[in-house]
Amino acid sequence: MFNFLNEIKQNLKIPQGLDLNGFNLINIAGNLLYVEGHLGLVTLSKQQISFKVRKGVIIVDGEDMILNELSDTTLKICGKIRKVEQI
Repeated sequence: MFNFLNEIKQNLKIPQGLDLNGFNLINIAGNLLYVEGHLGLVTLSKQQISFKVRKGVIIVDGEDMILNELSDTTLKICGKIRKVEQI
């Protein structure tokens, strides 16, 4: 499976072990959130989507959000993303 951030790391020759959090997030204009390294969903609604990561849980709050893509390690959330926090 294609892994966007791993491709960038390989092209820039960044060591794989440099990832201290165990996950990567890309928020594009508050309308799309791309995540690599999640460990499973916790909640799923149009207002809140949360998922596990190695060191806690990421909570995404917004409006009209949908889980557009989900695989073993990646997910893509579309909608109006207002807040992303780790607990």
